Amino acid sequence: MALAGTFGCSSTPRASEATAVSPNPSSVVPSPPSVSRPPAASGKTFCRVDTPASWKQAQAAGMLQAARDESLDPMAVAPDGSSVIAASRRDGRVTLVWVRDHGRERTTIYTAADSGQGGLGLADFDGRWLVFGVLASNDVGSKWELFAWDSRAGGAPKSIARTHVGADGNPVPGPFLYPWVDNGKATWVQGVGNGKKDQKLTDVQRQVHLYDLASGTDKIVRTGRMAPSFFAGDTLVWPEAFAIDTPTKLTAATAGGKPGSLPAALAAADGSPASASDGTTWAWTGVGNKNLYAWRAGWPAPVTVVEGEAIDWVRVAGDVITWTDPTATWAADLRGRAYTRITPQYGGSNSHGSAVVVSYPGPDKRSVGYVFTSAGLAPLSCPR
Repeated sequence: MALAGTFGCSSTPRASEATAVSPNPSSVVPSPPSVSRPPAASGKTFCRVDTPASWKQAQAAGMLQAARDESLDPMAVAPDGSSVIAASRRDGRVTLVWVRDHGRERTTIYTAADSGQGGLGLADFDGRWLVFGVLASNDVGSKWELFAWDSRAGGAPKSIARTHVGADGNPVPGPFLYPWVDNGKATWVQGVGNGKKDQKLTDVQRQVHLYDLASGTDKIVRTGRMAPSFFAGDTLVWPEAFAIDTPTKLTAATAGGKPGSLPAALAAADGSPASASDGTTWAWTGVGNKNLYAWRAGWPAPVTVVEGEAIDWVRVAGDVITWTDPTATWAADLRGRAYTRITPQYGGSNSHGSAVVVSYPGPDKRSVGYVFTSAGLAPLSCPR
């Protein structure tokens, strides 16, 4: 899971660009990773290694099967990796599907025209509940609608939120719609108007929503200047600027929406353009998205994973952190302080619980996607 810590839209790719999208644990919670041996040198970066055969085998075993005339673009993954939410593109239409058995078993959720303008936005899935956005256009600040779907009950998705419209009839500006869901609760951030025409962007307030999907109850947790919210285990987190033109600070609430707290070590993530967590392990980028850092409970200080790279789309799944740069998608293993390339070209990844879904454009421009679980991987290690 990851999110932008700046205001406006992040540089995160759209779901339709053959990249996976979404976050963290819910109905299936992985065993806590070992914290008995924290890294000795916080300033030393991880080493890059070739992808080992065992990792390649895991990738091949988790491949998603698409029809010959179809591009199957992963959007979200269940926490145990048993199923995926994907956009199936064929015959000029895009269909949101719940995929099991590597693509051989499917349930249709939502269908729209694949016009290249608007359509499906970002999505998240906790193994039961799916939340996803539908955009009116590809323009920044376009209208959107947020839907929820219960995989147990089936049926049609339910609309749970939509863009606020200002007194001038235009959508109230806000961050890119970035929904998250965990253990039956959804969260997102959206802008709210002040009832006046020609409202200045600096005057727009934003609200953190916490929505109980079973009861249909929406709670406003906080109003202020914040980037998209996300779940870190059972904690609700968002970056917030407490004054205009000041860096964001990670802020927290409990699963019930009451004020919460975060470990002191996470002060190092203040102002980060992108951050992610599974509740135990945290990862974030430095100023300008150039460095990647990590910290987990039990470590005395954050560690540097990589330096000098343009990093985006950060995800955490147990011992594994994934991210994308302009050339490819990468995975770092905290157990051996090593990282490796997991796509042959630019792609994307998404995680939830211990599961990671990865995708990239294949030779015929159709999406290639696969799923693996971090708990099932042999540790990466640096050469001695």
